[in-house]
This record gives sequence, structure tokens and C-alpha cells, in this order.
Amino acid sequence: MVVRLKNAIIESIEDTETRKLKVLNMVSKEEGARVVLELPEVLCDTMNPKDEVTIVIDSKPIARGPNAKLYAEGKVFRIKEDTGLEVVGAIGGLRLVLTISKPAASQRNTFDSDKFLLAII
Repeated sequence: MVVRLKNAIIESIEDTETRKLKVLNMVSKEEGARVVLELPEVLCDTMNPKDEVTIVIDSKPIARGPNAKLYAEGKVFRIKEDTGLEVVGAIGGLRLVLTISKPAASQRNTFDSDKFLLAII
């Protein structure tokens, strides 16, 4: 019950209206998925546009999490399953939006509990 987006690309790292806050736009074309994540500027220092990353989202602890560029716990706020899967959550009060065009059942089940763990490796 894990969402694993291998070979995802950081499309952009954009400024927000809030000082010292950035928005990471990551996409995995193979999986048909997009992750938009707000992060403090300091956590974006190790990431650059066009970097290839693996994004892992699970309801259980992630084995390689402590070695990741980012490892965080979040909370699910809304799940929408009209055309694919859209999950809106928060990590430390900052927004995370995950969209998957054709999710597997195991990917949907990852968000059955209200908590999730995210690792960007």
C-alpha cells in the first residue's frame, strides 16, 4: 500500500506570496502523476529544477526515509476520485496535492488512514 513515483522530475521551484516559502512542482510521466508541495525555502536547498527524484508516500514508516532529501509526516484532508485520484493534504501546515490519472487500488488504499509519510529520495 504505497505510492512510489520513480523517475519523477522536479519541474520547477517557485516563489510564493509568503516570504521564505517555495512550491515544488514534481511530475512522473510514467505514472501519470503530479505532486505539488509547499516547503520552507531552506528545505529546497538540496533540490533543483530538472533533478530526478523518487517520491514515496506510505501509511507506514519508509525504510530509506532517514536518508532522503525530505522525510515528513502529513495529514490527509480531502480525497477526490472523479477522474483518477486527487489527494489534498498538509505537512506541517503546508499544502500537498497529489494527482494520479490512473491509480492502482494499492495507491488509493495508502490514504485510507488520515496520516501518511512522504520521502523524496
